[in-house]
Amino acid sequence: MNNKPSFKQTQIDFAAHIRNPQAHARPEQIDERRMAVYRRLFINSISSLLGGSFPVLRSLYNEQDWKALVRAFYKKEHNKTPHFPEIPREFVTFLKNHSVDDNKPFIYELAHYEWLELHLSKHQLEVTQAENFNYQDLLNTIPQVSPLAKIQAYQYPVHQIKKQFQPFTPLQSPVFLLIWRDTAYNIQFAELNAFSAVLLESLMNNTTQTGEQLLLTLASQSKHPDVKQFIGFGLQAMSKWFDQAVITSTIS
Repeated sequence: MNNKPSFKQTQIDFAAHIRNPQAHARPEQIDERRMAVYRRLFINSISSLLGGSFPVLRSLYNEQDWKALVRAFYKKEHNKTPHFPEIPREFVTFLKNHSVDDNKPFIYELAHYEWLELHLSKHQLEVTQAENFNYQDLLNTIPQVSPLAKIQAYQYPVHQIKKQFQPFTPLQSPVFLLIWRDTAYNIQFAELNAFSAVLLESLMNNTTQTGEQLLLTLASQSKHPDVKQFIGFGLQAMSKWFDQAVITSTIS
């Protein structure tokens, strides 16, 4: 009777050992010297991939602690993707669902911010801006926001985090960040105030109202005392966003 494990079982045992050597024994068919090479190649490859995808996050860790974090990620069973480009997204999900570093409570939000930049930079969609544009059209027609523009609220100032600045407590009020890819393929970001964040999010979800109609609705909802001034602020913000390729055109 052949008691040798099947090739498929050997593959499963091999992957389990690579993922978590402490919990899963080395397959008997593979000698320790060869297995050590595989273990080293694996962790170095994934560490390098994630380090390049999350450069700020990586800069906060020494080599040993970074590889320990990567190893903790790969011990979990949720990451199933065989596609390298999807691994950073799964790493963000891992950080969201697991408490991995009590000394860095911002770790998930920072990773999400860096992933969003990566996602937009690699996105296959291309955007162009309307030519011979009249800023007044932003009021008279329906502004179109670039699909490569995203708004995100964070409890930590992720755009300011670095080795010398690692906040331990969240902000009293969330910070609203606009992240987008412009027509020159550059990733940009801007901090928004509450008014700008509400306006831009409303524009993103708007398909029927002209810019002026939308601003009138927001002015009514906020009970602003000077509607004309409110519309002026709105037009100023939208004009700036067009110049930055956040708004790319309007439709009638």
